[in-house]
Amino acid sequence: MKAYDISEYFLEILKNDMSPAIGAMMALMESLRRDDSTTLQEFIEKMKEEREKLSKVDVSVVSVSSGSELFMRFITLAHQELEQAADFASCREILLRRGEEFVKNMQESRKKILRSSTNLIKDGMVILTHSRSRNVLAVMSEAHKQGRQFSVFVTESQPDNAGRRMAKELQAVGISCIVILDAAVGYIMERVNAVMLGAEGVCENGGIINKIGSCNVATLAHMKNKPVYVLVESYKFIRRIPLDNSSLPKSYLHKASVLKNGSDLDLEHPQVDYTHPDNLTLLYTDLGVLPTSAVTEHLIKLYT
Repeated sequence: MKAYDISEYFLEILKNDMSPAIGAMMALMESLRRDDSTTLQEFIEKMKEEREKLSKVDVSVVSVSSGSELFMRFITLAHQELEQAADFASCREILLRRGEEFVKNMQESRKKILRSSTNLIKDGMVILTHSRSRNVLAVMSEAHKQGRQFSVFVTESQPDNAGRRMAKELQAVGISCIVILDAAVGYIMERVNAVMLGAEGVCENGGIINKIGSCNVATLAHMKNKPVYVLVESYKFIRRIPLDNSSLPKSYLHKASVLKNGSDLDLEHPQVDYTHPDNLTLLYTDLGVLPTSAVTEHLIKLYT
């Protein structure tokens, strides 16, 4: 039988358009099922190594790291229960049970976001979105199913044209949309009623890390007094407060393969940027509708 490789398992999961954060949790669960540690400390060290392997896969490091950290925090949080276990075999059963419970709850996040954003899209709205977000797609699709009439401008989102994929998926469910150049955001902004974005990560101060260009979109929207709504799961909340884009970790900005090859990063196109919370209006999450200022409080709850 082929030895388990967490990176390969993770990439296989992602082929089903799974959120990288959820995929990372599922891959860690599989590692836990196959683990042969004899002590809790040995287990924690092995899982640390597995998380390190996931960070070297060419996907969103931001959401993978936040999801992985929260997963490990949750399953090991039952200190008293783990300490009372007769042996590590009993500990493993507790860890597995808590892990399965956590992943199941996190997989329900999008449904909860749909509930929190029920009245977000109204008849006649013109919406601008950037790149491709599973949550934005789900909320728009649900609003369309409920009979609401609205139209969408989608940035093409260079360099990978993720917006074009988003547009095709919106059109496939019958939503009227137009792909625009990234450079046309300022021109289009005066015609829209609201901006809707996803996020790869939500910082402790309520700012977001998302596909490169999100900062431009949100900043222009703020200047034009257009609301900017972010649809994002709480497992993407991260304990980090960037001062600005230049303070983002290189691992967030560039693919793992680029960093590994020692490329000249000044010549590499960054994958994400940071949007200050002042340019965002509300976060629509599985925890409900939150102002950006509420993220710190919820992070404290998540990690205690």
